[in-house]
Amino acid sequence: MEEMGFTQDKQFVCGSLGFISANNNARRMCARLIRNGGRLFDVISRYDDLVAYALNREEVHFGSTMKMILPFLNAFGATDHWAYGFSKEDLEIFPGADRAMRYVGSLLPAYINTCSYEHHMMAVCDAIGFPIGNVSCTQASFDAVKINKAEARELKSLAGTISGLKVPDAAFSLDKAVSLMEEDTEIISVLDSFFLERLPEMEMVETLKPVGVMGQNEKAYVLLEVRRRTDIEFSDTVYVGGDSSDGQAMDLIRDNSGLSISFNGDERAVNSCNIAVTGNDATAVAVLTSEFYNEGIEAVFDLVDNWERAKLKVYPCADTYLRDAMLKASPRGLPSVRKVDRKNVKDVAKESAAFRKKILK
Repeated sequence: MEEMGFTQDKQFVCGSLGFISANNNARRMCARLIRNGGRLFDVISRYDDLVAYALNREEVHFGSTMKMILPFLNAFGATDHWAYGFSKEDLEIFPGADRAMRYVGSLLPAYINTCSYEHHMMAVCDAIGFPIGNVSCTQASFDAVKINKAEARELKSLAGTISGLKVPDAAFSLDKAVSLMEEDTEIISVLDSFFLERLPEMEMVETLKPVGVMGQNEKAYVLLEVRRRTDIEFSDTVYVGGDSSDGQAMDLIRDNSGLSISFNGDERAVNSCNIAVTGNDATAVAVLTSEFYNEGIEAVFDLVDNWERAKLKVYPCADTYLRDAMLKASPRGLPSVRKVDRKNVKDVAKESAAFRKKILK
């Protein structure tokens, strides 16, 4: 194929939560197994943000929530078999994501870069026909974490304490100095005492060490590794992300004139994109990717300038059948698609983050 000139010159990398998967699998695992488990997940996730944004601890990986909830899930009976079965049963694919991923996968090399557990991603790949070998995710075995009865009882008791903590409604903002609220101070105090003082003394800590963390640094490393393997530059790469942990990888693509798409992204993701998509159907991502693949980044910007139903109906898209499928899938209103720059980034980020919070379950 290479001798005939049929080499791939563009590639696609994306996150999962909010784009492919409509449900927060890890939070739902907690909610299913643990009393007030959803609140437990929210508190630990808030703590993860606090140590990254407010405390800026270099020794703590940003994006450690998946590792921090693991011993609690294990103490309440989670196994690898249960985790895969629950993920398959509970899976919700975001509208249009199946179509988008199958289309993109037939067009160019595609990869998924996510914080989700492997059990969840196996279920996702089964549902959308995507190769699990092209997925980078949190590698964690529940069966490999060994907790004795005394430690399990301690974790169960602590889970009740953590889930009883209040999570402030106020989110962190990238353009404002972080000020700790009283509730944040209590969260830090309680979780520091466990994760920094008690956990290192427990027997199970050795079995937790092999569990990796898929944070923003790791996602950027995955992107670098994909480029090394494919020999395709960032300028010829599409990255679709929506989580704070996608920010660093998205920066690399945007700053090298590639297509960096925030899909229902939080503030960090929107600040790292050049195109922001907000809506209830993922087909728009496939339309933008098709345009980038066939015509380049400037053609994508031109398409976005004509992102109105009447104009799109007659716009010479690279794939008119895909465009028509998108229009049909959104009869009540197209997803919002905007170019992002310094002038509008704050407004776009606010709208996108609010929408993300509303749709994620």
